[in-house]
Amino acid sequence: MDGSFERLNSTSLKTAPQAGQVISLVGRVIDYDGVNTATPEAADGGRVQVGDIEVGSFQYVPNMICEIMGTPNGENSIQFFLCRDLGEDFDLGNYNKLITNVMKNPKYADIFD
Repeated sequence: MDGSFERLNSTSLKTAPQAGQVISLVGRVIDYDGVNTATPEAADGGRVQVGDIEVGSFQYVPNMICEIMGTPNGENSIQFFLCRDLGEDFDLGNYNKLITNVMKNPKYADIFD
């Protein structure tokens, strides 16, 4: 999946995206039901439900930090498209600061819209 997508944390997921808009959420996967639903803890610490995961399209590793691409599916839920492993050293705190202090800052709106 190529292109530019809105990068969100759990807080901005609740208000920002429109239905059908592809978004990106980075977080640590804390639970997977083994069937089709995962729960990542987003960069801001909030939990998000990721559903509609097709068999074979998601490799669960406990505490894996990854980018999940999908579409909003309710207030705190994403319909899964794909997952990219970001490694063990990815700094979620810095990533959340990027979202809240830069990407969601009106001063830089013309860069990220």
